[in-house]
Formats: sequence, structure tokens, C-alpha cells
Amino acid sequence: MKHSFRGLIALVFSLIALVFSAGCDTNTRMSTFDTKGPIAEAQLDLFMVTIWVSLFIFVLVGAVYIVAMFKFRERKNDDRPLPVQGHGNPLIEIALIGASILLLVIVAVPTLRAIWYTHDFPVTEESKLGAWYQGEGLSVAEEDKPLTIRVEGYQWWWGFAYPQLGITTANELIIPAGKAIRLELRSKDVIHSFWLPRIAGKVDLIPGRSNGMWIQAGDSIEDWQAKSGATGSDEELRAAYARYLQEEIHNYYYGQCAEYCGDSHARMLFRASVVSDDDFASWVSEIKTGHQAPDGMAWEEWYATNDESPEKLTGDINEGLQLFMSRGKCATCHAVNGNPRAVGVAGPNLTKLASRQSLAAGWLNHRAEDGSVDVEQQYANFFKWIKEPDTVKPGNLMWKANGGGIGELDELLTDDEIHKISLYLQTLK
Repeated sequence: MKHSFRGLIALVFSLIALVFSAGCDTNTRMSTFDTKGPIAEAQLDLFMVTIWVSLFIFVLVGAVYIVAMFKFRERKNDDRPLPVQGHGNPLIEIALIGASILLLVIVAVPTLRAIWYTHDFPVTEESKLGAWYQGEGLSVAEEDKPLTIRVEGYQWWWGFAYPQLGITTANELIIPAGKAIRLELRSKDVIHSFWLPRIAGKVDLIPGRSNGMWIQAGDSIEDWQAKSGATGSDEELRAAYARYLQEEIHNYYYGQCAEYCGDSHARMLFRASVVSDDDFASWVSEIKTGHQAPDGMAWEEWYATNDESPEKLTGDINEGLQLFMSRGKCATCHAVNGNPRAVGVAGPNLTKLASRQSLAAGWLNHRAEDGSVDVEQQYANFFKWIKEPDTVKPGNLMWKANGGGIGELDELLTDDEIHKISLYLQTLK
């Protein structure tokens, strides 16, 4: 009787927990239930198959358990004889084995289908670069190929290279909506795992090996038309498809490393902005162009003045750039496109850094509610990151790097110097 009562209590608490879990919000910024791409959708469908199979087993076994618990429990002054003790029924055992195999097949078939789907890159005319990319930097040889992005994992940040377009960025991925994109995944140190949950699943980045996957934000026009049942002329359909991408897919998505990779693994995040074809081409052009020297000077003039009479370069922005290039050692590791002497490769590329809505691989956020950059918060984040990078992200190489980190300077940067570097970084828009 005591055991039955304990079982009943456990069941009651389980049901209470189930009721409370029903109130969980599935529409969070990293929810796998709010899918915005065909791969994420396929993985959610597979997950729901396993949920329904598991729920069926739970209900069936739980029902048998409850019936047995109440019908055959021992009662006070119970003089009923014990049931006949047996050692199994061959027919029941065979039936249970057969049912288990059937349930495994029900899960295995969609699992294999999903694996093949996520592995095989969809070759469509719509996703070929020549069909949609109208910007600069694309060779004729690449026009019949899809956009390829090389994802490189470091402790603890992300590098994103677009080799077909000749550009590199870091920590904030920019991709066009509705296009299948091939990702090449590589690690520069330890095992990492790329995870952009609302668009695609996880694939590991392994040192010495190149893994691959494909992602797509939003349905292709064919899949969208099949799902929505839209009809009309080609022009009308393309206009409606563009509205679908604009209203439902163009957004700012959150991702992170999903494989433990050291001290700051939990702080190795990234972002993905899904944009229109035109916005993507404009962004590529801006990355290629890079940045000018302060006060509208040509870089040759600025460096000539800095080398001969540095005191003539006045103002916080100029002084911040001088610190960036010299005492702060920033250019040793970081590149800024346009600046001929800022060509470091050990750290993230800082081109258009001030246009990004986060810092330190997504750990310091300055994205306002309306999607713009909160300039005041951005300055605070720049200042905090430069002043105490080892506190913000323990173990990172910006602080200590075998003599090359800012924490290893003979004299640490002063608050005034950090202020000026931060102001200069805010000009990299």
C-alpha cells in the first residue's frame, strides 16, 4: 500500500510538472520550434515524430502501470490468493519485440530521410550566384556556383570568409534570404560546433578537417508557392514572395558554439543577419571599400603626417587611430579594410565593426529594440572590452598572447587612451 501511495504521489507531481511546462515560451530568439529555414523545419518535423512515438509509449506503459497499481494493489484484510507466478509468455514477448521494432522503424525512416536531406546540397538555378548577385567581385567562373562561406572557429570567436567575393568578416554573418548557401566549417584550435537553431542544426568544426553543411533562411520560391498555394502571374508571384521574405525572414538571428571548447565556451556566440539580395550586394561593396582615414584624408597623407609630424594629427579620433596602430598593438592582430597598415590576421577583421550590433563574439550586446545600434551602449561595450577583456571573456588572447596582448604592455592603457580608441572604433561604420 505504501509503495502504491508513493507511486501515486510521483504521478501527481509529474502531471503538475507537465502542466507547468505547458506554459514555456517556444518563441525565444534561439528556439528550435520557431523555424525559419527548410533544414530547421525538417529537424523539427523529425523531433516531433520522436515526441509522438515517445508519448505513445509513455501513455501506454503509464496506463498499464496505473491499472495494475489500482486493480491489483494489496487491501486491508485482503485474503485473495497470489496470482499464478509465471516466467513469461512467448506470444506476449514476441509481440512486444515486434512492437519495439515497429516503433524504431517509425523513427528510423524519417531520421534517415532527414540526414540525407541535410547532407545533399540542393542544386537550383535560383541559388546560383549569377542568378541573383548583382554586386562587384564575382568572377564568371563562380556564376554557376552557390554562395560559399568559410566558417572558421577560434577560441572564442568566429571568422566568416566569402572566398568567391574576396571578403572576410567576423562574429556577425550576413546572408541573403531564400538562397541555399554552402558552409565550409574549419577550426583553428579545438573542436567547436556551429549552431544557428532557427535556420539550421549543429555541425562540428574539427582541427585538421573540413566539414560542410548547407543553410537557407526562408523557403525557396518553389517551396513557398507549394506551401502557400499562391497563384498568379510570374511577376505577381515574385512580388508576393519578396513580401514573404521581407515580413517573415529578414531578421537578426542568434547562434552559438554548441561544443565545449574551453574557458569561455559559453561566451562564444555569433549573429546572423538575413537581408535582401540588394542589401547583401551593398554590404559586400562596403566591406571591399573599407574605411577612410580621419578628417577625409587619404591614407598615404595620414601616414606621412603621422610619421613626420604626429602632433599635427589632433582630436580624439586621430589620437585613437594612432593608439590603435602603435601603443595599443591593435593592428598587430586586426585588419581594417582600406587601412594599408592594419592587416593583422590573428584576430577578428574589424571592417564595419561599428555597424555590428554586438561585440566580443556576441557577448556584449548593443542592439536597440528597434534593431538599430545603441551608440551609447556600444561605446560602453568598446570601453569595457578594451579595459578588461580577460574579465569579459576569460582566457582570450587579446589580454595575454605570449607577449602580444594588451594585458602584457609595460604600462596598461589608461582610461583616456581607451576612451580615444573606443571613439575611433565607433567611426568604423
